[in-house]
Amino acid sequence: MKTILYTRVSTDEQANKGHGRDLQSEVLNKYCEINKTEIVKEFTEDYSARNFNRPEWIKLEKFVKANRKNIDQVLFTKWDRFSRNLEEAMRVIRKFRNWGIKLDAVEQPLDMTIPSNKVMLSLYLIIPEVENDEISMRTKNGMYKATKDGAWVGRVPFGYSRHRYNKYASLKANEKSNLVSEIFSEVALGLEPCNVIRKKFMKKGYKGCKQSFINLLRNKVYIGMTKVPEYKKDDSYWTDGLHDAIIDVTTFRKVQVVLDGRNRNANPPSKKNESLPFRGFLECEYCGGNLTGSVSKGNGGQYGYYHCRGNCKNRVSAIKAEAMFNDVLAQINFNENVLQLYKEIIIDIQKGKRADKAVKIEETQSKIDKTYKLLESIEDKYAMDLINVENFQRMSSRYEESLMTLRLERQELKEANELPVKMIEKAVNVLRNIPQLFRTADYEQKIGLIGLLFPEKLIFSKNGCRTKKRNIVIELLTRVNTASPKLDIEKAIISDGLSNMAPPLGLEPRTL
Repeated sequence: MKTILYTRVSTDEQANKGHGRDLQSEVLNKYCEINKTEIVKEFTEDYSARNFNRPEWIKLEKFVKANRKNIDQVLFTKWDRFSRNLEEAMRVIRKFRNWGIKLDAVEQPLDMTIPSNKVMLSLYLIIPEVENDEISMRTKNGMYKATKDGAWVGRVPFGYSRHRYNKYASLKANEKSNLVSEIFSEVALGLEPCNVIRKKFMKKGYKGCKQSFINLLRNKVYIGMTKVPEYKKDDSYWTDGLHDAIIDVTTFRKVQVVLDGRNRNANPPSKKNESLPFRGFLECEYCGGNLTGSVSKGNGGQYGYYHCRGNCKNRVSAIKAEAMFNDVLAQINFNENVLQLYKEIIIDIQKGKRADKAVKIEETQSKIDKTYKLLESIEDKYAMDLINVENFQRMSSRYEESLMTLRLERQELKEANELPVKMIEKAVNVLRNIPQLFRTADYEQKIGLIGLLFPEKLIFSKNGCRTKKRNIVIELLTRVNTASPKLDIEKAIISDGLSNMAPPLGLEPRTL
């Protein structure tokens, strides 16, 4: 019988010491030697058996699927090496049974053709699952009890180190706690934006990103509290912790007011403004610097403006900027003959990919056939006593392994997907409706569309909108086509100078 071996350990300690994994491999190899079973391949896993989303098991399944006609069984030492989840285990067992492959544990063998053995299998699988559930429950209960008593069981926050109070692990302020105190004090003043303050303290030793800085300012751990997690029907809540506070409650509340934007001097971290979609895409026409954007209040409303960071006082209304941009988009008129040709080129390339796929499958099949002939050749030589047993076994093992790998490559090629024609047609229709698409898009879609349409920064002026660099793809799609629309693709490519490589679908419009 041709056999695949599977060994698994669940912790790094077991894997490093090697006892569990090496012992399993030794037992399985000895079993195959005694029973004169041929070992095709061995897979070794360092992963939990809660489910089958394990790297090596996924590789095993792919290998078995591609070579199922040449594999008889998959062996492991015990059923808990295979799975600790009854429902998932039964699903996989049924899958392998449909492939005609037996799954079995050498230390707990079961003949699954006998219906009553399913009861024993359920016991072998349910006991590890119950054990896992009990461990998980004990851990949750212990963590819940510890946090209720004031322990801190999560990740150690900046400014604290791990410290034990009697039986509980908690926190103790370290040398970075003074830095935390300074951060809270400065943010509480509300004089500078939070990100400016963060960058200032990065020079003093703070290493967190923008979001981590906000999380630090929101964390009640710094006022001596710990969070009790949700448990059964009880909601999460904060309680007094075992550790000492770094920040006093008054300062902490001032910081929350600043973050919530209720302090007139405060500048909380910037957020997206849907009235300013061009922010980050504009260049000043006078000094060449980047334009930023902001909203001003006046005449009973709020009005967005793009303005220069320098001293040139360039200022463009957000409403006017969007109107000028829409005028640019409205003037993009795709030539239907060229657009149709573009679509046909992409379809033709996809057909080429399918042809390449067929060629590769044929090449792989040819390699498989050649390997079969080589295998038959050494079998004939062995039968005629032209090679000894050791050479025959070594060569046949090498050819068999090569066959297994080639079958897997062939299977993966067959399952590879190409871009469907309907998706190509949908993308071409999107190109025809770019102006309408931009007008109806939400903020994120507009940002994405602007980035795709223009290779460089936009410049807004009194005379309109322009950019320094034109996009060749849109130039080709919008120009007047002098070639006959009835020409075949190859001639049209030569006549128009279009590339025979399909450009990406994120296209950029003609510069006006």
